[in-house]
Amino acid sequence: MKASQQAFIPAKLAGDAQDLANALPALLMDARKTAASLMLGAHGRRRAGMGEAFWQHRELLDGETLRQVDWRRSARSDRLFVREMERESPASLQIWVDTRPSMRWRNQTSRPTKAERALVVALALAMAAKAGGERVSALLSGQVMGQEESFLEALIASGGRFDAQAPIDTGRHAQILIVSDGLEPIEVWAERLRRLSSGAQPVLFVLIRDPDEEAFPFEGRVSFSAPDRDTPIIIGQAGAARDAYQRTYRLHFEALRAALTSARGSLLSHATDQPALPVTLQAAALLDGRGASQFKVG
Repeated sequence: MKASQQAFIPAKLAGDAQDLANALPALLMDARKTAASLMLGAHGRRRAGMGEAFWQHRELLDGETLRQVDWRRSARSDRLFVREMERESPASLQIWVDTRPSMRWRNQTSRPTKAERALVVALALAMAAKAGGERVSALLSGQVMGQEESFLEALIASGGRFDAQAPIDTGRHAQILIVSDGLEPIEVWAERLRRLSSGAQPVLFVLIRDPDEEAFPFEGRVSFSAPDRDTPIIIGQAGAARDAYQRTYRLHFEALRAALTSARGSLLSHATDQPALPVTLQAAALLDGRGASQFKVG
């Protein structure tokens, strides 16, 4: 396994899937607080969930009376037109949160795991979108958001997999939110993003990282494990490997940004030692079409 494909994780700090289930009450509380701040802020979701009403014209049909004709519009043509109210289909938000083993890690207990932070950000955005009347669902399972706790459980349940062959039905009005550490091989992400970009709306990718994954502050003899390895890797002088690690780490995420650009996607990057609210505000702005295409927060 190459470092550019999967970050190594100190074995003694590896998380367990049950930790997410145990953390549900705290995750819900954090998400509710973040969502409340989001909806009070200037960058809250603005869409009308029942769809925006607008006027449109159509030709007069056989059997309809002349009282229905819009004479001002008809005067510009040799046909008769009727003016009537139409309603756009409601916007929808589909979410996938990565909960694979690499996400269940932190290098300091004072920080949340990447999965915990990802779920808080995603659920806060889901709450704000639902409060604005949008239809919110889990991307792979299709489960529509009802009760917050049930939806959080659905995100956790479907977050450990993203089968390359899994059917994806995003719909014409759906926006796609992906929250992940992006540490799977680039070819996997490129194919996913290619499939997701076939819809009408671009993908928003919120990259969640532990700052120590980027800094690689380890020294001396360190035991590393990886989700797809049965045995740990022992590095006698971790400090000596720092430059090579950081180079492959940087190249991996440059490739991910390029894949997102090719797929018309947007990228936000967030470090878990920073508060959740700023990146959530930025994500809401991008989903509402009010942000730059790629930038880094925290």
